[in-house]
Amino acid sequence: MTVSAAPKAKAPSQDRGQRRVDLLLDAAAELILVHGAEGLKMDMVAKQAATSPGSLYQFFPNRAALLTALMERFGAQLSALAQQIVEQQSQERPADLAVAARSFLAPFLDFYARNQAYVILAEASERLFAGQGYTFFEDDVVAQSMVQVLTPFTAAAQKPRLARVAKMLTIQAHAAIAAAFDVPEDERADWLGELDRLIQSYIATLQES
Repeated sequence: MTVSAAPKAKAPSQDRGQRRVDLLLDAAAELILVHGAEGLKMDMVAKQAATSPGSLYQFFPNRAALLTALMERFGAQLSALAQQIVEQQSQERPADLAVAARSFLAPFLDFYARNQAYVILAEASERLFAGQGYTFFEDDVVAQSMVQVLTPFTAAAQKPRLARVAKMLTIQAHAAIAAAFDVPEDERADWLGELDRLIQSYIATLQES
């Protein structure tokens, strides 16, 4: 996420400060699971992190700065994951398009499932940051990496569609994972199985001449 014309988090000056920032971001992520991104309050974060409001505001002047820092941390993790998968697939090329797509997407679906606060933030980003100079770009990182991975397996006639397909699948994965949070535990595997079938059926069209 890039930021312009908006307060930013204060950069920690030492390891102890970075640990405090990480603690505050962890607290914010935990609270988002309970109250949602739009229901998050700064005093909640201070209490959850067992720190004073003054310490919180020392690093984050407002909620927007706090949420931006949390998204930037998630974004860095996603970028690293994307780069790792691209490198792995360049060294060990998958057998076909379906395998390439599944081996690329599976780690991201796992990331979304393990980091529910990220999915909630991603779904609410347009409302949260409207008019504040924030640009949400994490979907683009995933989609661009997907294009890089799937290009060798895509039919020539379908290559112009590839970028659109990759972006749409990324957005669809967010929405389906977000919905899965409210699905009963015993039904969640079936729900995610349907998501996998949907993705694979759409990916298969890239091989059509």
